[in-house]
Amino acid sequence: MTPRKVLIVEDEMIVQMHLRCIVDGLGHEVTGMATTPREALEAAGREAPELVLMDVRLAEGGDGIQTAQELRDRFDCALLFITAHADEETVDRSQAVGATGYIVKPFTDAEVRASISTALAGHGRLQQAQERERSLTTLLGSLGLGEPRGAASSPPVRTPFGDGTRLVVYSHDTFGLGHLRRSMKLIQALVARHPSLSCLLVTGSPMVHRYAMPTGTDYLKLPAVRKVAPERYEARSLSMSGQGIHTLRSNLLLRTIRDYEPNVLLVDHSPVGMSGEILPALEWLGEHGDCTRILGLRDVIDEPQSVIAQWREQGIYDVLRRHYEHVVVYGTREVYDPVSAYEFPDDVAEKTHFVHYVSEGNDAAGDVTDDEEPTVVVTVGGGDGGAPEVIGNFLEMMRRHRDRIDFKAEVLMGPFLEDALAEEYRALAEGLPVVLHTFVSSPASLYRRADVVIGTAGYNTTTELLANASRAILIPRVLHRDEQLIRARRMEELELMSCLHPDEVTPDRLFDEIQRVRASGEPLARAREAGTVPLDGAERLAEFCGRLLVSTTR
Repeated sequence: MTPRKVLIVEDEMIVQMHLRCIVDGLGHEVTGMATTPREALEAAGREAPELVLMDVRLAEGGDGIQTAQELRDRFDCALLFITAHADEETVDRSQAVGATGYIVKPFTDAEVRASISTALAGHGRLQQAQERERSLTTLLGSLGLGEPRGAASSPPVRTPFGDGTRLVVYSHDTFGLGHLRRSMKLIQALVARHPSLSCLLVTGSPMVHRYAMPTGTDYLKLPAVRKVAPERYEARSLSMSGQGIHTLRSNLLLRTIRDYEPNVLLVDHSPVGMSGEILPALEWLGEHGDCTRILGLRDVIDEPQSVIAQWREQGIYDVLRRHYEHVVVYGTREVYDPVSAYEFPDDVAEKTHFVHYVSEGNDAAGDVTDDEEPTVVVTVGGGDGGAPEVIGNFLEMMRRHRDRIDFKAEVLMGPFLEDALAEEYRALAEGLPVVLHTFVSSPASLYRRADVVIGTAGYNTTTELLANASRAILIPRVLHRDEQLIRARRMEELELMSCLHPDEVTPDRLFDEIQRVRASGEPLARAREAGTVPLDGAERLAEFCGRLLVSTTR
């Protein structure tokens, strides 16, 4: 690693020394330390910094943001703000001067280290890009060809979506596999319809490397998090606080948006991302360039009154007005209407489009066996929740009623299932006609040959069952929200699938329900023939995008 020059501007001596220890520990050089604007400018004049750690409020009433602007203009340095005041005005002002991020006091060493590394890496890429552009401009000028395409002086023009369009798909991925798999299906459909598309997937899923990227597509992996309570998250792998991982992810998102300069942004499900992490990027896009911003919502979010109260409190309705040109719903009004359920204001409802359900359809399932023996498939999605109610009860049922069982089982435990539970289920399955899977990239063929599928009621699981299964029993995961319970009960109302509340599931009750459902015909096969629930949402989204005119530079 090449040591970088860092200037620390902080009026609290203890904090100043703490920051110096961190910078020294990273192997960088502290070129100066200052407490006032005058001292900061003098220190920078003696030795130009590459990064400035800047307190927002300095000694003698100094304005750290104004001082940072002067330093950036004179020395083209990266800026990282240290502040105890993370209010909206402070965040807006810091972004306006081109800061790479901000760290809120009190902070941890890990948060500062991560933010410094992110700031320096992003600033280095920006300088390299600027140098390449200057060199190319000089070369083309000497040849009499003018400025290169994309130079700052080029006026924006409107072109059809797909004609060299740069698309960012953001998926926060805090729980399970559903968000990632839906995003991948959408990207596949978009690239198939628009081959010249350049697509960057930004995801927090730790499983993204298991999926093949279509031509013209790449991904940026955000540090993974897990949901521990409503609106509360923690780092899945890194030793960081909840605030620290949020700051790191938010800074990465903002830097990525600024460097990649997308023509179109598609945000999956959460209007502001995990705990508002994409808000700074949305604000930046609103002030710079002309990016078309689309929010993609699944059918059910949560119990309506809970969503309405939360959206009002967090200002989400205003975010939908200000930051999104379009809202697309991956579903139909006939099955569930979020516009009505969540009381969309008229101006938001007018820009909302229903594009049908997004399903993986008949995608291959990998190296799974196929035979004529009756099979029950059990799935809990990614494995982050619902396993005791679904897998635990099922395996106990298989053991308790083994003399009456006339089928074998395939159990998809999910890659995020706790190791202790996985070991417990392997012990329970010993000697039973049960195959346990940790990860199957697409379970479509398993569902197609199953007599019955028993699963949780996440969006992806439900749509895959609609596309492939003959019969299904849903045991919704009721954790943090009622989304799955609402969806499962709606499927039962439509006479498509059976629903068992997780609190009411026992091994005996599950055995009886399997027997009843197996004798009840094939409601899902009949629904597919009748077109009851349309599943071409990915293709219809690609068609919708094809009608857009997006801003580019030429």
